[in-house]
Amino acid sequence: MKFSEFFTAPTFRSTAIRFGVIVGGGLAVFTNIDWRYAVIIGAAVAILASVLLPLIMYIKLLPYKRYKESLGRRVLIDAPVRFLAKRGMVGGFFLLTESNLVLLSDEKEKPALELTQKDVNSITLGEDVGVIDIYLDQKQFIRFVSAIDEEIVEMLAQHGWNVTRRKDSYDHF
Repeated sequence: MKFSEFFTAPTFRSTAIRFGVIVGGGLAVFTNIDWRYAVIIGAAVAILASVLLPLIMYIKLLPYKRYKESLGRRVLIDAPVRFLAKRGMVGGFFLLTESNLVLLSDEKEKPALELTQKDVNSITLGEDVGVIDIYLDQKQFIRFVSAIDEEIVEMLAQHGWNVTRRKDSYDHF
């Protein structure tokens, strides 16, 4: 995303408004402050949050953007994902280039894992909605969750990756 797109994103605006309403409403209800001052303080919090939230997210995503630009290859799919790890879910990104797939996470000591087609046995669309499994061999696999799981699997199949689909439980409706 461009820097300006962070400020126009509806999720940041709605979150900033919610912060303002919660702070202003909380001050009006739980303190002896006049309700007009509570409204002004709530509006100030909403304005401050509408500037700080996009700025914080942009700064947080800068290392990812730098890595993506350093690849020097055309990126076919770029999606935020959640990886299943020993200590729970870890945030990151899935990148698909013409020659390999890249898994990025800023919460690991080694932030990038690049896999070629010969490194991957198969890629399976999971039984649960949003789940994709990347099997490296019979015992090792990487599981991640994405909102665009179908699109990722279709693009992988189009580019020659070994993709299998499980019988989805939500297809029986």
